[in-house]
Amino acid sequence: MRPIYLSLFALTLTAGQATAADLYMKYKLFAVGLPIGSGVLSVDFNDTSYSIDASGGTAAFGKLVSDGKGSVNVRGGISKGELEPESFALNVISEDENGSISMQMRKGAVSKVAVNPPQDKMNQRIKVTAAHLKNVLDPLTAAVFPAPNGLSKESCNRSLELFDGKERYNVHLSYKTKRQARTSDGRFKGDVLVCRARYEPVAGHRPKRKTIQQLAKNKSMEVWLAPVGNKPFLVPLRASITAPFGPLVVQAEKYKLSK
Repeated sequence: MRPIYLSLFALTLTAGQATAADLYMKYKLFAVGLPIGSGVLSVDFNDTSYSIDASGGTAAFGKLVSDGKGSVNVRGGISKGELEPESFALNVISEDENGSISMQMRKGAVSKVAVNPPQDKMNQRIKVTAAHLKNVLDPLTAAVFPAPNGLSKESCNRSLELFDGKERYNVHLSYKTKRQARTSDGRFKGDVLVCRARYEPVAGHRPKRKTIQQLAKNKSMEVWLAPVGNKPFLVPLRASITAPFGPLVVQAEKYKLSK
């Protein structure tokens, strides 16, 4: 399956054991209603810095999803309520792909990237330029939304400029509604924002690839955002997209605040 479907959710790379984090969440991944993966997301904040760790795996689902596992982490600073990633590392092992990506960043600009193995078919890809690597976030940092206005419409209405080490793309969010939601462990129950999401490829992708074209035209994507206690941030409680093979859903089942 095209990895970009998962990178849109960020947390779909997120199964492991609970850690002593400010926020611990466990997710399940469903394809056409069938559970095919699970993972955890751990987030820590202090006044000037943050860290996010995730690990998880998927089970084979026909020709669409292969057996695999991965881990990803990011560290960075907090300035005026905004997250500023400094280091990002991703490792993936699956039947389709084994590899790693690491990035160094400063004030929204990527200063160093290492991709192993290197991307193939570079002559078919839109070239990533130095300009594309400014004012960007990594996909994992983008899963934690600065929200000084809490569950207001403005917290949905934003565009995320993302670089995952290979591809540069935008995710445009817009307010849809507000609703009640809860996790199956009962630790979260309350209002969430429901935001529409739209994918826009920018560079690093193969524009003639069918999955890229389908994803750019897809209008079914949405994400539900939940508060992180009394902190000025929101995190995804649920993300969904109707892919060509059917619905793909990431749903939080556990939500634990340590303080």
